[in-house]
Formats: sequence, C-alpha cells, structure tokens
Amino acid sequence: MKKYALIVVAVLLFAACATQKSPYKSVDQRDVPERYIKDFTKKYADIDLKDVKWEMADTVTYFANFNTVDNTCLVKFTRTGTETFYVIPKEYIPSDITDYIKENYSGYSIGNVYITDSKNQKNYQVEINKKGDSKKLQFDLRGNFNKVVE
Repeated sequence: MKKYALIVVAVLLFAACATQKSPYKSVDQRDVPERYIKDFTKKYADIDLKDVKWEMADTVTYFANFNTVDNTCLVKFTRTGTETFYVIPKEYIPSDITDYIKENYSGYSIGNVYITDSKNQKNYQVEINKKGDSKKLQFDLRGNFNKVVE
C-alpha cells in the first residue's frame, strides 16, 4: 500500500513540476480595460470572448490567450499599442534561424517560437535557453538575425 501511495505522490509531483505556469496573473474579462476588449473584438471578430484567457502583467499590460482554427495566439495590449504572437511549431522554423542559433549560441536549446506582428512589422521571435540563462532573439521573415530582444 505504501508503495502505491509513493508512486501516486511521485506522479503528482512530476505533473506539477512539468506544468509550465505563466508568470502573469489570470484575470476575469470584466477586470480588463474596456479599450482592450474593444480592440480585441475589432481585430478578432470571429473569436468568442468566452474562449479567451486574460492575464495581467501590470496595471497597463494585459495578454489575451486564445486558439484559432489552426494556431495558438497571444495578444499583448499596452497603452502604446498591441502586439500579436502566433505560436510556430518547431518543425516549421526556417533552417537559417536554427543554423544561426547553432553557430552563435552553442549549447542553447530552442524554446517557444513566434511570429510577432507589431505596428505592421512581422518578425520571428525565438526563445533560447541554457542552464538558467534565457534570451529572446528576433529574426526577419527570411531568417536573418535582427537583434536580441530585451
């Protein structure tokens, strides 16, 4: 009996550690500034607001997480504008980007990859990690390195 209880505890502990938790606070839609809700419904009229998960980074920065038919998206709202992040599966990363990371960031692994749309400018944003160190790299849509994102 103790053996089974230990296995159950181990599985639950593993599941809790494996679950990636957002660093932002989940909020109810009614706590999101009205202008952000209006911007969201204007840009994504086909998305039902009931299917949107809202998070707050600070008093002026909110995130809307949702799924479309073929993608997972994240929209960042701030006073100065919006930025949309489209999740890209790792198998669709251009080889120029993976080659650049292998050559210039040896030992780093690729985390999340997005196509970002900010002020009508689209780029790849790649999160890379190496034992406690993480960086965000920006590339143009052709796979050419632009900069390290702060």
